Amino acid sequence: MRLGAAVLPLAVAAALLLAAQPGRAQMEIVGEGPGSGQGSVPCDELNNRAREATLVIRQHASALSLGIAADGRSQALVLLAWLDQWAGRLRGLVDVAEFSDCLDEGDAETYRRALLTAARVGNQAREEILRLPAPAAQRRRQP
Repeated sequence: MRLGAAVLPLAVAAALLLAAQPGRAQMEIVGEGPGSGQGSVPCDELNNRAREATLVIRQHASALSLGIAADGRSQALVLLAWLDQWAGRLRGLVDVAEFSDCLDEGDAETYRRALLTAARVGNQAREEILRLPAPAAQRRRQP
């Protein structure tokens, strides 16, 4: 099955909605601990954001794993960029949470699996995008 016209717009719309929520895009970690009152983020917030990133990664990976149609190359590139962005966000959250001793083994394993899935599906999508024929406009320009 190929990446359909209905699946990709829904996945991109969901990602845009999640990314557009105020206070979700960036996080500042400054304090000495959860109670310092200097901008530190409690463990619950780190875990909630990591769960959110895991969910979005799974959605993007699921959409990309359906395959990429030749006419959906540009949409697939956007979805791949979103997958990479959310994987980077999750990687950062996991690093901070591990440093702060906020993760139990179950959560840490869940997040590691999501990162592995993002890497595997992302690499597969990159290979597929590179194998797709160039659009007609680019083929005409080449000597």
